[in-house]
Amino acid sequence: VGCGAAAGISSVFNAPIAGVLFSLEIILGDFNIKTFSPVLLSSVVASVVTRTFLGDHPAFAVPSYSLVSAWEIPLYVGLGIVMGVYGVGFTRSLEFFEDVFEKLKIPDITKPALGGLLLGSIAVFYPQILADGYDTIKLTLYGNIGIGLMLVLIMAKLAATCLTLGSGNSGGIFAPSLFMGAVAGGAYGVLIHFLFPSLTATPGAYALVGMAGMVAAATHAPMTALLIIFEMTSDYRI
Repeated sequence: VGCGAAAGISSVFNAPIAGVLFSLEIILGDFNIKTFSPVLLSSVVASVVTRTFLGDHPAFAVPSYSLVSAWEIPLYVGLGIVMGVYGVGFTRSLEFFEDVFEKLKIPDITKPALGGLLLGSIAVFYPQILADGYDTIKLTLYGNIGIGLMLVLIMAKLAATCLTLGSGNSGGIFAPSLFMGAVAGGAYGVLIHFLFPSLTATPGAYALVGMAGMVAAATHAPMTALLIIFEMTSDYRI
């Protein structure tokens, strides 16, 4: 299971190092060399096979970022707190939706259909919440999306993910966490850059950091979150 999880993360996100740490941090909870070696081998082989067929391209091409001033460090700490609270809200909301669907007095086979109907009702107005949302994430990284829409998507994506998983449909939390982190971090970045324009980077930098923060909050795997952002962007400067 640990080897398969590492290979899956490695292949889907083009992130072999993060795949290894995800398996060790979340699935196995064991960094013993006997555990580490097969997981590492599985992740690297999966990455080689995937890149052979699909090429070695980062998931997100990002603009150049830098730390504009030392005053940004406490602002990033603040973003971490925001992401932590958002992560708790997401986790509890997911548990709530699972309980609600479990208690519904309808046949189990109709629960995913109901979840899909409610999800579709949101997606009619905000289609950005569908699929992996990578296009929307890219817009946040380049600052090409308004704060009003980002604020709406913060809750819309949370509701969409909870409806999907809570009703028994197929899905995960990794890609949704990246999306939610990007829009929440981007909105935070817009506000901070408006208040301190000469001391802060562009909102895209906060969107990228927000992605890592939300993945860490949702999975309790901070090292995996750190490295998956590095690998998905092929940019270690952030």
